[in-house]
Amino acid sequence: MPSLSLHHPLLRFPLLLAVLAFAVWTAKTGIAGVYSFQANSYLELWQHQRHLNSNYAPSAQQYEQVQQQHQQILSLIPYNGDYWTAYADMQFWYLANTPNITPATQQQLKKNILSAYETAIKQRPTWPYAYMSFAIIKARFGEIDDDFKSALQKANHLGTWEAEVIHPTLELGLALWPQLDATTQQVVANAVERSLTWKVSAAQNQKERIFALSLVGAYQKQAAICALMSSQGQKAANMCS
Repeated sequence: MPSLSLHHPLLRFPLLLAVLAFAVWTAKTGIAGVYSFQANSYLELWQHQRHLNSNYAPSAQQYEQVQQQHQQILSLIPYNGDYWTAYADMQFWYLANTPNITPATQQQLKKNILSAYETAIKQRPTWPYAYMSFAIIKARFGEIDDDFKSALQKANHLGTWEAEVIHPTLELGLALWPQLDATTQQVVANAVERSLTWKVSAAQNQKERIFALSLVGAYQKQAAICALMSSQGQKAANMCS
């Protein structure tokens, strides 16, 4: 059976399509990266201005400009979870730091923020930080519902030994303890135990131990946490009678 040369039209056409597709993808990625840099720079500038002047707030026109940049980014690269998270973070900062926003606008911003985080989770369903970010924003909105609990549980399942998961789990879980169901309370207790039994380095182990026990003590949850820890965790905690 005769073989086809690379110069044969039947092979050159698919190769040409592949090269063109790659070129388009590269161009879109590059443009999105430029827009992302510009949008992030604006947010950093807002944060800096806010640090210098507690009454500072970006104008509606400035916000609209940055929002359009984010929308352009997402129209180019809609499958990047980081871009969706950055869009949500920018909108939350604007919502939290801008006075006199109408109730209707507040509700729309809240809807947009939650939707962006949910999209980020769909883009990377095994990424623990996406779930953790969603849980944090739900808590900031005062929505300690099933979605919040599910996100906290999922984050700890996927990022069991990630400090960026354990720390906010303790901060949120202990503060919101009375509002959590038994399953989520167990997740928080397990996070405390991991902090107490972590084997990294002597300095890091001590740092994690102090962080966990300080929070447990501050919220006076020693008895509740001890009841949910294993014998190893109880021994490591040195607070369980």
